[in-house]
Amino acid sequence: MFGLQACQGNSEPKPIKYGSEQCAYCKMTISDARFGTQLQTKKGRVYNFDDVQCMISFVKESNVKKEEVAAYFLPDYSSNKLLPADKMFYLKSEELKSPMRGNIAAFEKTEDLEKAKAELGGTALSWEDLWK
Repeated sequence: MFGLQACQGNSEPKPIKYGSEQCAYCKMTISDARFGTQLQTKKGRVYNFDDVQCMISFVKESNVKKEEVAAYFLPDYSSNKLLPADKMFYLKSEELKSPMRGNIAAFEKTEDLEKAKAELGGTALSWEDLWK
């Protein structure tokens, strides 16, 4: 029974080593905690990325199949805390200037997204929108 638990992924994000760890997709150093993302597989493998666009491209190119993914984590733009991607709200704005120019930030609360949108402009998106 314990062996099965170990293979099912952890559903808790692992710390990202900002400034020294490389993006699993583009190989750039992950340096901005507002945009670093994480994917965990059902087997417990962890992949870190410097931008949500790198994470999505990594999956779309079948480096890891979507059905093998246990969890996606993105940082709350306000606190940098990694949270489950499907529970967050997204803003795409050219003013965000993310590492790979995906220019997408994630927010835990809609109020924080609306505040950022008022300051930076842009478009609110859903998790599903990011995959289109």
